[in-house]
Amino acid sequence: MAAPKEANVHNLSGRWTMDSSLSDSTDPTLQLQGISWFTRKAIGLATITLHIKEYTEEDIVHIDIAQTLTGGISGTTEKRELGWNVREHTDHIFGSVKGQTRFVSSKKDGSKTVPDLEIQTKVGKEEEDAGVAKFFNGDVLADGSASDGWVVDESEGSEPFLQSWVESVDNGWTAEQVWGFEVINGARYYTRRIVVAKNGVCSKVRLVYGYLGQEE
Repeated sequence: MAAPKEANVHNLSGRWTMDSSLSDSTDPTLQLQGISWFTRKAIGLATITLHIKEYTEEDIVHIDIAQTLTGGISGTTEKRELGWNVREHTDHIFGSVKGQTRFVSSKKDGSKTVPDLEIQTKVGKEEEDAGVAKFFNGDVLADGSASDGWVVDESEGSEPFLQSWVESVDNGWTAEQVWGFEVINGARYYTRRIVVAKNGVCSKVRLVYGYLGQEE
């Protein structure tokens, strides 16, 4: 289901399900992160639902996400604080990581509105790094084909994007995400563009989420 008009990165509370028909395969990305074949296969077959609570406490924006999966796989929990402070976290899939999250402003790139992003990912190869920038900009999809890019409404304010940066403590990979909204097949969806990098190799994936409604 398409996202309601009022949904944006400052108002994500509710239930969202990953649309596997519109999302890229997560298998190459998870493989680069050292996730086992069995777990990757199970995740690929599962229906993934995000239960998001976004709120402000003591002037700090929090985004708490409980991820549930069908097929008997234990989900993960994300507890994000916006402000780019380093937070440590450990879960059963990705191990120990250090993460940072912040809202990001927009800028004009020709006729497009794109994130005014300070990219953290460093693949170490000029062509790959340029590809990462184009992907986060919304110029291309994960496979390099042309993309319509992000869609931003003036009502979303001066910071209509979210950036996440994670470094693995144990396995040497990094994962960078940009969250926003895109129009796909005529409908507006919440999307995450993700780049995982390790040892001069990177994997890109776009995840597309449909809106299920508020928590009951």
